[in-house]
Amino acid sequence: MTGSASASGRELSRVEFGPDDLRRVREVVRAIAGQRIPDRADNAVLAVHELAVNSIVHGGGHGVLRIAETEDSLVFTVEDDDGSETIPELAPAGPYATSGRGLWIAQRLSDELVIDTRPSHTRVRVHLSLVS
Repeated sequence: MTGSASASGRELSRVEFGPDDLRRVREVVRAIAGQRIPDRADNAVLAVHELAVNSIVHGGGHGVLRIAETEDSLVFTVEDDDGSETIPELAPAGPYATSGRGLWIAQRLSDELVIDTRPSHTRVRVHLSLVS
């Protein structure tokens, strides 16, 4: 339901995604971020892409992206049905690791990263300020 109001701001877009939908996720993020924070659109695209990949790999193969606008931020929320019941790590991967950097990258590219976990559910929110 696009355009509705919620506790986290006015929802601008909602995208359900799986492994074949990453391009669509990036396109939606680029379109919205490009209009509202053009100088940080690339940061938004990469951060959300990393979160979406994590949902696919660790969250049952699919997830939901919600993009909302608050008074001062764009908020990109990625949710999945994570069955691991573990809290995702926010640490850089070792120098020879081939994966494990997604949350760390998303945190570095955003103004705030919030992780909420419950058994069988993970929600990660990336906040990017609308003001430079």
